[in-house]
Amino acid sequence: MPATRALAAVAAAALLLVCASQPAAAAVKIGGETPKPAFQVVPGKLVMKMRPDFVSAMDTASHGLEYSRQATHAAVEYHITDGKSAEEKAAELADLPAVEYAEPVYRVSVNWHPNDSLFPVQWHHRSVASEVAWNATRGRQEVKVCHIDSGVRTDHPDLAGRVIKGWNMVPEVQDFDQEAPAAGTPQYLNINDTYGHGTHTAGIIAAVGDNMLGVAGVAMDVKLLVCRFIWDDGFGSIVDAIECLRLCAAEGALVSSNSWGGVPHSKLIEEGLREMEAAGMLFVVASGNQGIDLDAPGRAAFPASSGMPNMIVVGSSAQDDATSKFSNVGKKTVHLLAPGEQIMSTTYNNWYGPMDGTSMACPLVAGAAALLHSAALAHGVTLTYGEVRRLLLSTVDPCPAASQGASITGGRLNVGAAMAALALLLHERGQPELPGSWLEGDSAEALQRQLLENPWGQELLTGAGPALPKGGSGGEVSEGSLVARGEPPRPTDALQQLERPGAEAAAAGRVEAQSLPATAAAQQQARSAQRRKRKMLPAGR
Repeated sequence: MPATRALAAVAAAALLLVCASQPAAAAVKIGGETPKPAFQVVPGKLVMKMRPDFVSAMDTASHGLEYSRQATHAAVEYHITDGKSAEEKAAELADLPAVEYAEPVYRVSVNWHPNDSLFPVQWHHRSVASEVAWNATRGRQEVKVCHIDSGVRTDHPDLAGRVIKGWNMVPEVQDFDQEAPAAGTPQYLNINDTYGHGTHTAGIIAAVGDNMLGVAGVAMDVKLLVCRFIWDDGFGSIVDAIECLRLCAAEGALVSSNSWGGVPHSKLIEEGLREMEAAGMLFVVASGNQGIDLDAPGRAAFPASSGMPNMIVVGSSAQDDATSKFSNVGKKTVHLLAPGEQIMSTTYNNWYGPMDGTSMACPLVAGAAALLHSAALAHGVTLTYGEVRRLLLSTVDPCPAASQGASITGGRLNVGAAMAALALLLHERGQPELPGSWLEGDSAEALQRQLLENPWGQELLTGAGPALPKGGSGGEVSEGSLVARGEPPRPTDALQQLERPGAEAAAAGRVEAQSLPATAAAQQQARSAQRRKRKMLPAGR
C-alpha cells in the first residue's frame, strides 16, 4: 500500500507539473481546425548566418546586435541591443544581401503527454520483443547514446553507472537574462534533473537490468552521454540543443535520443542536423503530441519535419498497436510507431512511475538502435547509421489497418525482428554471426522475403532498390522515388529491371520482391540455395 501511494503521488506530481507549464504540451485551436503547436522564442536573441563572401563586411553593432556565442560552425547567436523583438529583427536582417538567414532562437518543448493512472508493468518490452533481442546482446559499454533532455538523476539506483559524461546548458537562475553556464564551471557539469522528463526517458534507454530492482532499459548495458538543456518550464533553446548534439558527436555518440521539438521551419536546425549526419550519428526524434498530421499544409514541426537521411521520426502506439490519440502522424514524415502509453520508467524522486507521449516512444527506438550497434560491435562489425535505420524500418510489425496511414512504414517497432535481420545480414555478408540460434528454424526464408518486400530491406540485403522515402517536410524524397509519390522510377543502371508496382503499394511504401533488379534477385536466390538447411528462428512475432 505505501508503494502504491508513492506511485500515485508521482503521477499526481507529474500532472501538476505539466499543468503549471501548459505551453509545453498545449496546442492552439484555430477555428475548429486541427490544432497548431504553440511556439516560443527566447526574447532578446536571434541566430544569424552570414554569406561566405560577406563574413567580414558587416558591422553587426550598427545593426543592433552583440555577439553571444557560436550556434553552429557558421551560424552565430546574437543579443538584440536596439529593443526590437526577435521576429522584427530577424525579418529586418533577412533582407540584407550579406545575410544567408536570420531567425529567432526558438524554444523547443518536451514531447510527453501527462497521465494520472498507474500500470506497473513494462508492457512495451513484450510489444517490441526486447527479450528476443537480448539473446544477442543487452548493450555494450562502448556504445554511447546521446541523451538530450532535462538531465538525469544520476543517484537513481536504476541509473547508477549509466552516465559516463554530461554537460548542462541551463543557468542556475533560470532567467532569459542569464547565459548558459561557462565550460568548466561546476554549473556546466550539473546535469541533475529538476523537471523529471529526462530521468524518465533515460531509464527507458538504459535503466539497469537484472538487479532485482525497479525497471529495465531496452539497452540496459549501454552508456549515456547526458546533456541538460530543458528548463523547469519544459522548454529549451534550440541553440543549446544543437550545442548538446555537437558535444555528443565529439565524444563519439552513435545514436541520439531527442524527445523534444515543435518549432516552425528552422534553417538552424537543418544546419545542425547536417553536422550530425557528417558525424555519422543517427538522430532519433519524437514526432510530437499535438495529435496533428505533420504532412498537412502548414503543420510541419521541426526537427521532426527536417527530412534528414540520418533521422528516424517516431510516433506513439498503444498496447493494441493503434496510434495514440495524442501522437502526431504523417505518412510522409513519421517513420514508425513505438509504444508510448503507460510506459513505466525511472522518476526524478528516485522512484518509478508511468508517463505517456512520443517522448517515451522515441528512446525505445534509440535504445533499439544502440542494441543493434552493440551486437555488431561485439563481433568487430561497425554499422553505419543508414544500416541501423534500414534494419529498424524494414522489420516493423504492421499496425492495425486504421493506423497504417500514420507513418511511412505503417508499422510498430520490433527490435527482436531487427536483431534477427542483423543476424541474417551478417550471415549473407560472410561476417561473424551473432550468438545463439538465430539461423535455425523455419523462418529464415520468410524473413528474407519480408525484407525484400520493402525498400529498406531491399537496399539492406542487395544494395539496390527504389529510392527510399526519407520523411520530413512535405514528404519530399529523392528524384525517381516510387515510394512516397507513387511514381515509377527513372531508368538507371541499378533499376533497369524494376517493374512499376501498383499505386496502392507504392503509396504504402511497399515494393513486391519480384520487382527487384534481376541481378539482385538472382544473387539472393543463389545465397538462399547455399543455406537451405540453415533457417531463422521466429523474431519475436
